[in-house]
Amino acid sequence: MVVTPWGSSETLRQGMLSPGPGRTAAAVAENQRRRLFGAMVASVAERGYWNTRVADLVELSGVSLRSFYDLFPDKRACFVATVSSLASANVEAVLGGLDDDSSWEQESRERLARLAELVAAQPAAAKLFLIEAYVAGPEAVAVVDETSQRIEALVHRRLASSERWADLPSEVGTAAVAAILEVLRSRLLKNQTQRLPEAVDEIASLLLSYEAPQRPLRSAARPPEIRPEEREASDHAERALRAFEGVLTEQPFAETTMEQVAKRAKMSIRTLYANFSSREDLMLAAVDSAGALAAATAVPAYRRSPNPTDGVRTALGALLGLFASRPNLAHLLLVGVFEGGGPALQRRADALQPIETLLTQAAPHRHARPQRVAVEAILGGILGLARRRLLDAGAGGLPSLIPICTYIALSPLIGNEQATAAAEGKSYRRGRGLAEMVHFLSHPDWARLTTFLSHGPVSVAELVETTGQTPEEIEARLVEMEEAGLIEMVAEGAEGPDRVFATAWPVTSTEEWARREQDEREQLSEEIGGVVREEVEEAFAAGTFDARPERHLVRLPLWLDDQGWRELSETLDGTLDSCLAIQERAKGRLRKMESDGFPVRVILVSFETPEAGDATGP
Repeated sequence: MVVTPWGSSETLRQGMLSPGPGRTAAAVAENQRRRLFGAMVASVAERGYWNTRVADLVELSGVSLRSFYDLFPDKRACFVATVSSLASANVEAVLGGLDDDSSWEQESRERLARLAELVAAQPAAAKLFLIEAYVAGPEAVAVVDETSQRIEALVHRRLASSERWADLPSEVGTAAVAAILEVLRSRLLKNQTQRLPEAVDEIASLLLSYEAPQRPLRSAARPPEIRPEEREASDHAERALRAFEGVLTEQPFAETTMEQVAKRAKMSIRTLYANFSSREDLMLAAVDSAGALAAATAVPAYRRSPNPTDGVRTALGALLGLFASRPNLAHLLLVGVFEGGGPALQRRADALQPIETLLTQAAPHRHARPQRVAVEAILGGILGLARRRLLDAGAGGLPSLIPICTYIALSPLIGNEQATAAAEGKSYRRGRGLAEMVHFLSHPDWARLTTFLSHGPVSVAELVETTGQTPEEIEARLVEMEEAGLIEMVAEGAEGPDRVFATAWPVTSTEEWARREQDEREQLSEEIGGVVREEVEEAFAAGTFDARPERHLVRLPLWLDDQGWRELSETLDGTLDSCLAIQERAKGRLRKMESDGFPVRVILVSFETPEAGDATGP
């Protein structure tokens, strides 16, 4: 038995109107249409669109064959009418009763929960609308896309009228709708609709976490050169797959034949069938191959990057660049794959799984955000946004999405400010590897420069005067330190000795630290903590850690109240000031003695520890 919005598959025939006076022709026709709609949902759920016959619809609904053709010219027309009816009823059920004065956050959660309940209650109808509609051809697809765009328009209007999200780029709203639909399709394919309310609540938290980027995101990306896709194939199977991509770009999958593909590939039909048993087999193989190439393009780009945030931007840039250079492949993975139905969509999801893993790795250690559903939604939103751009502007417009896609991917994971910097091609962790960063900080020349810079921004001229090094030496070291991510230039437009640099880890007041986002604080602490660990281990290995008997090593557990915590912080602040004063006095003595001195590390740490038995550990 299949449950449909018009009754279960077993009771559709019982809904037939009994003959008699007072039954208008219009009422009878409407009754027959509703029963046929229910039959369509039930039959497609069991057989799929292509294997559903008019005879199946007639049998399930109890509508005569003659009456069917009085109502619809063919099966496809009946299917499109079913999709349209579902769109009208369910969009109204989810979006109806809109209150312009209501809280956008609360309203969003309630409407997403309502959507999850509808899909969980009517999985067969949801599958027909979200998956099988793309199989049936352009007319049904147009209904689904029109519905999606209507929802997008509503989202854009509500965001524009809200104080918090008024400046949010419109692409985020488009990606948000695509993300929701992607998770719904995924749960339908896996028959996990009963878990949708939990998943949708997680999606709501994800989407509501977005805020406008700190600065407008711009892109001057140029589309890569388009290569002759079909002539690059190396064997019969690959040539057939490239030919299939080309045919699918020009016409719907429903109208594509094996003969057309063989002709496009310049091979015999026998050779084509020797490699692929059917058109459906060809679709799955093409998605598998294209998806593997997409992942193989994104993953190495990520791994070549110096840190995860840069890696995400580089990976997305490589992916969108691949799509731009191979429009047929882009059309297959972003548009044509839907025409292959559930099997093709699942094949794409499996092939692109490594890209989801990259997004998970981009989150700071122990970050609460990267649950599987959230990462799945983020990638689905990016793919949906790319699909829209491909349809609207062609493959050449895809690279321009790199900044906003980077922001969409990273904002819920690392915070608004860092995601904006990453989208711009900047990063809080642009440096080299941790071991190499420790090497820089341990070198006397770099350590001295870092010490000077830690007191505040310093010009190149001041560094030359203070250190006694030549301008050329200072310039060379500043370049390497900037590339390592240890310093940043803060005076835009200055040149030569007037350029001003500051350390990436400045002395920061409690007030300044409090104004930073929690994600940024965690990330910077993790960076500094990693360097501290490396330096201590290096000192142990070299034997310098215990070389001087005056060396301090203190671990002091305390139990404090808020006032005690503030007093402790003030004491450590005073200790820091004393350390910096000692540094200044030592610097003067060393200058007089013309001595280099020796490097020392002072580590001041205070932090709240979990209580005994806390799930986060001791």
